[in-house]
Amino acid sequence: MTPAKPLSAAVQAAAIRCGMRRTVLAISLLVAATVLVVLALPALPFDTAPVPQPDVRIALVDPYAEAPLVAYAALRDALLADDLAALRAIAEGDDYRAYRAANHVARHPDATPAERLAAFDRVLALRVEDPLERVHRRRLMLEVAAAAAAADDVERALDAYRQALPEAAAIAALARLIDDPYRLANVYFQAGQNRRALEALDGRAAPSIEGPAHRAIGEHARALDAFRRWLAEDPTSTEAATGVAWSLFSLERWDEADAAFAALGPAGTYGRGLIAGRQGRVDDGVRLLLETGVASQQWIATGWLEARGRDREAIDAYLRIARGGSATYADDAAYRALVLAQRLGDDETAALAADLVPDGSYFALLLGRPLVLPGPSALEAREPEVLSLAAALAQVHDHDAARGELVFAMRASEDPAEIVALAEALQLVHGEFRQSMRAANALIGQGVVDERVWRLAWPQAHPEAVGRYAEAFDVEPALVWSVMRQESAFSTVALSHANAMGLMQVIPSTWNWLAELQRETPGDPYDPAANVRYGTYYLRWLLDYFDGDMELVVTSYNRGQGYMRRLFQGDVVQGDKDEMYRHIDALETREYLQRVMVNLETYRQLYGSDLGSLADARP
Repeated sequence: MTPAKPLSAAVQAAAIRCGMRRTVLAISLLVAATVLVVLALPALPFDTAPVPQPDVRIALVDPYAEAPLVAYAALRDALLADDLAALRAIAEGDDYRAYRAANHVARHPDATPAERLAAFDRVLALRVEDPLERVHRRRLMLEVAAAAAAADDVERALDAYRQALPEAAAIAALARLIDDPYRLANVYFQAGQNRRALEALDGRAAPSIEGPAHRAIGEHARALDAFRRWLAEDPTSTEAATGVAWSLFSLERWDEADAAFAALGPAGTYGRGLIAGRQGRVDDGVRLLLETGVASQQWIATGWLEARGRDREAIDAYLRIARGGSATYADDAAYRALVLAQRLGDDETAALAADLVPDGSYFALLLGRPLVLPGPSALEAREPEVLSLAAALAQVHDHDAARGELVFAMRASEDPAEIVALAEALQLVHGEFRQSMRAANALIGQGVVDERVWRLAWPQAHPEAVGRYAEAFDVEPALVWSVMRQESAFSTVALSHANAMGLMQVIPSTWNWLAELQRETPGDPYDPAANVRYGTYYLRWLLDYFDGDMELVVTSYNRGQGYMRRLFQGDVVQGDKDEMYRHIDALETREYLQRVMVNLETYRQLYGSDLGSLADARP
């Protein structure tokens, strides 16, 4: 047990001046008030790690009566008195107190619908938007829609329900509120609800909706009919003409499709290139695909050339892609050109290709070029006033407000040194890693080169859970953080389109399988410690399955161990890593491997590792 801290001289003097009865009453009232306030406040919408509770200190004075908590006294008093007028006034500010007050008013049963809607407007204006919290935002928009509907603001309710799609409640509400089937179909269509859009039309003609919707769900004959009707109505519509061409392509009506693409001019070059390849006219296909100037389309041409043993031409195509500067293909293309040139004994071209491999990429590490991290920080020391406020809020156990004040201050600041000071406090003191990492990434994107910024961008997040389970399962902690950074960017509430959940982004079927392997009932995937445990256990399983091969472990975490084993041992790759890099069928997995491995190297360099640099791992 941690020893109690001694009371300050001022507090001791206060105790002497008070009689025992008065002291007990004061303590009781203060504790009751503090508990009521903390319980009455909505949860902070930022991801946080469990924070150790500070030592208990019994004070005989109201901490909210003194700086820096005086500003929070008004919020506390308004909450205790259930004073809606005072809460509405506080909600007009631009700090975290305002955000908290607005949340309370928006959900208060005695507030009028108009007051609730106005409060939700303040919530939306003050809220820190995060693309990984889209589920939370959709649920918030359902509340906004309900408030708008109660306030008889139908258009506002419709807009909010639209933003809440595809939540079931939003789908039902839109169907109830929109009488016009064309408008309802368009709302569903704009939200990607293609089948619902077609159901809403119920046989009515709307080719600009029908065509794309049918094509999206694979009904290409119906799509073709709709696109042709659309084109008949508007012969100038490029979208309709393009839809006709791609529908014909999907129906394998090659000659008609080729003519339709040709009529599109340069916009049809890609389609014509694919058709040429399907018809065995490889030279025409390669020429057309390379003419597009689009790296992903040019990449297809390189595969065709390699499959036919035309490596010299493939090298030229790869170099073309490498010089094009694509963020996702240039490094892959340069490295592949190097590999092929070395196999042909062309040292000059190999050297040229090596020069095109970007520094800091995974392929640069494979070539023995170390990752260069910033030197010691040159940023000035900053101690923003909000740090003392956050510390005081944490002392009264209001950790949500402590983190919220820091995040709001960080968002408002334009001073890199101040942003770093705030982000460091969030990570090192208050256990918040998501928003602080985003702020650090933004600084890096602005050209700030500084070691402190890099440590914030590659944090040792959730250190207690990672340290515990990495040791328990004998997994390098840096690997856990590297995967976590790429999977969820440290968002504990992240939910992917494939329903991967939490920090380590485990899909439900894998989550249940991992629980079965551990002989337990599946835990809560949104509990940070449980998610770290399951993800780390899975990494251990993969390390055993692939005899410690880190690249196969990382790619399997993303793509699945079954696919990766079949690919690696198959006739094309035959255990050759250079072939594996080229023939992984999903761009996502190729990029995933590279980013996680660069993350791993970054963590090892920032925090030290006995395992050495990845730049030394291959001859």
